[in-house]
Amino acid sequence: MDPTESAAVLAAPYRLGPVGLRSRIVKAPTSTGAADPGGFAQPWHRDHYGRVGRGSALTIVEFTAIDDDTARGFPGHLSIASDDHAAALAAVAERIVAAGSVPGLQIAHAGRQRTLPGEAVAASEVPWPTIERRLGLRPRAITVDEIAEVVAGFARAADRAARAGFRVVEIQAANGYLLAGFLSPQTNRRTDGYGGDPARRRRILLEVVARCRAALPPEVALTVRLSDLDHEPGGQVLAETAALVRTLAAAGQVDAVHVSSGNHETRVRQVPPAAVPPGAAWRSAGELRGYGLSVIACGGVTDPAQAATLIRDGTADLVALGRAFLADPDWAAKALAGAADRIRPCVRGNDGCHARAALVGRPVACTVNPTLSRLPAGPASSPTLSRPPRTLSPRPALDRSVIVAGAGPAGLEAAHTLAGHGHRVRLYTGGRLGGALRDAVDTGVHDSFAPYLRWLTARVAASGVEVVDAPLHPGELSRGWAGLLVATGSDQRLLPGAVPALDVLRGTVPPPSDGPVVVIGAGRTGTSTAAALARRGADVTLIGDTTRVLDTEPPDDPPTWTDLLADLGVRLVLGGRARITEERQVQVNGETVPAGLIVAAIGRRPRHDLYDAAAEVAAGRPVLRCGDALRPARLHDAVHAGADTARSLHETLATRQVTS
Repeated sequence: MDPTESAAVLAAPYRLGPVGLRSRIVKAPTSTGAADPGGFAQPWHRDHYGRVGRGSALTIVEFTAIDDDTARGFPGHLSIASDDHAAALAAVAERIVAAGSVPGLQIAHAGRQRTLPGEAVAASEVPWPTIERRLGLRPRAITVDEIAEVVAGFARAADRAARAGFRVVEIQAANGYLLAGFLSPQTNRRTDGYGGDPARRRRILLEVVARCRAALPPEVALTVRLSDLDHEPGGQVLAETAALVRTLAAAGQVDAVHVSSGNHETRVRQVPPAAVPPGAAWRSAGELRGYGLSVIACGGVTDPAQAATLIRDGTADLVALGRAFLADPDWAAKALAGAADRIRPCVRGNDGCHARAALVGRPVACTVNPTLSRLPAGPASSPTLSRPPRTLSPRPALDRSVIVAGAGPAGLEAAHTLAGHGHRVRLYTGGRLGGALRDAVDTGVHDSFAPYLRWLTARVAASGVEVVDAPLHPGELSRGWAGLLVATGSDQRLLPGAVPALDVLRGTVPPPSDGPVVVIGAGRTGTSTAAALARRGADVTLIGDTTRVLDTEPPDDPPTWTDLLADLGVRLVLGGRARITEERQVQVNGETVPAGLIVAAIGRRPRHDLYDAAAEVAAGRPVLRCGDALRPARLHDAVHAGADTARSLHETLATRQVTS
């Protein structure tokens, strides 16, 4: 579907119960983790939701706890436990309206998915396995009297939300939280009136729905977020979810179901990473749409054509996007303008938005959008996030010529940032525009990053940066620049007797026509190389000295890639250090592994040469380095370092002029 057609489909208005929506685009309730310790919304929330909601028809504010006892799950969770909490949220709703969107609020109880101090309650004493392993936390079974209080708490929260100006209230009954825990036989093992057969397991949700509907004025819509399946053994199945949707439709109290998938233990289904193709929850949404309620689809939608296809084909009535709006807050406006090529693509890395945010108690960030979590100065109760340095306007006489050496993600981000500050930027690509990101795309290791690479290169071309498709040689450093930013990347670490992974992926060294390939190193490069070679038909063994693959990567990645490698037939030998023998065999854990080709993926080391040469001739001019040239890391680190270091270089130059 071309961008113009997608725009037309998405721009069609829709009636969500009593609420008119100007388009089919919904900002999904993505947790920001930025509330103060009391659960109060901050001025940042007002600005954030006014920004990311701009252009969408409906902006649903994140998981908001119905009480301050056991309902809040993580640091930074919002609360609507009191009228004072609601008053703080009213400013958020007002800003969303001012941005042209309908404000919605998701109300919730954490259930077993709680990491804050204090006890957790759940349908039964079934823990969230990851948190039990890490923190030793187990929930206790909620009592019948406490269930009644929870039901009343949802009703109070709905009432407060409506009085605060929210025109849509969403009940969170998905993704492993308290109500979802009742729906699943895996987590609900009760023998009373709230457990057992499906009708009794859904009883609490139906009570919550009825009380919330009674608490809401008729002009406020009510939606329920459901997981199609929880993907746990013996857990919730689609047939039971379908029966629940039929029951909700027959009751006539709900205006839509928002179809998600999975829970926090099976999070790759809830927020599918790049290695997991999206779409499973969309298919479920299409099936559930036949039962008489409007359906909101979500889960990995990043592209306007994807969203429009879900609407046009009858899979959903509305499409909700979460991570895509973090990557580009103007996603909706660009999609509706038919300008899909201008959208900053979400790479579904689950790094800034999950691994470095909710999972470690920090506010939300985004791998490809380094400005997302930069807060304006606010009250002392605001969360402490990175703030942009004070920008000093250079005087006209300032020499604004800067050089960026290296055009990987760090260099491209830096060049754009410096150009935005008014500098004349000369970008040396080293002969490979895109750097390591280009390698990942061109070798097929991470072809899902291709849209982001195209966007990066197009943006730098449009920013007035002079692009020199060659390396910067030390002999060119004597004059012609006021500041230098070195982002020349890193080199593969070598292992005697083995071929560097990139040489094999690029085809410089072909895989053997017969005999197995042994890849040494179970980090990002090693797992990606093993998968790529297996897809090309090679017999691959992956050896790592850690007990699991991707041990230092985001927590979703080890299980996801373990399953992916198994599906590709890659043999894993983990927990031992490999040794290459003179006979070109590999020994590990007392086992000799035959090898037709040995591939090394044992890390990278920064390229220091240019930085060292520049420091010698700088004559007081600032020379900074960032990205892999300073410390090899992940894409998130490179992009953010590029932006941050560019701002530092700009500030240094501007400050020198002011003080000179």
